Amino acid sequence: MTSRSTARPNGQPQASKICQFKLVLLGESAVGKSSLVLRFVKGQFHEYQESTIGAAFLTQSVCLDDTTVKFEIWDTAGQERYHSLAPMYYRGAQAAIVVYDITNQETFARAKTWVKELQRQASPSIVIALAGNKADLANKRMVEYEVSWPPSPS
Repeated sequence: MTSRSTARPNGQPQASKICQFKLVLLGESAVGKSSLVLRFVKGQFHEYQESTIGAAFLTQSVCLDDTTVKFEIWDTAGQERYHSLAPMYYRGAQAAIVVYDITNQETFARAKTWVKELQRQASPSIVIALAGNKADLANKRMVEYEVSWPPSPS
């Protein structure tokens, strides 16, 4: 974390902190990881999104009170052939979002595997969030709230 001083309109200095966090998104192919990132970074949604090859890197800054939080976001590919690359992206990450598709039970089962992998191999202090995606398709929901929450003990 770094600090810098900026001037207010009245000329008085204002302490401003900058926090930088590495955030990685993990999950199976076509669960909507790239769509989540695109919505967060650019406020956009594309109904048809091409598959990520390897990983995509984006940044987004959010101001909270006197602190600017800068997210360095790694959007990883979900295809099985890229799974072996995942540790390279979550190594050193402060946070991970494991994404599953609420209309696909198998992606939820695989999300549990991703969470376990992070618990075993990522930093012990990593914050892990589990995100059920594609809420716009709730009428096709296959993973019920009761199944996805609360998480069962491992």
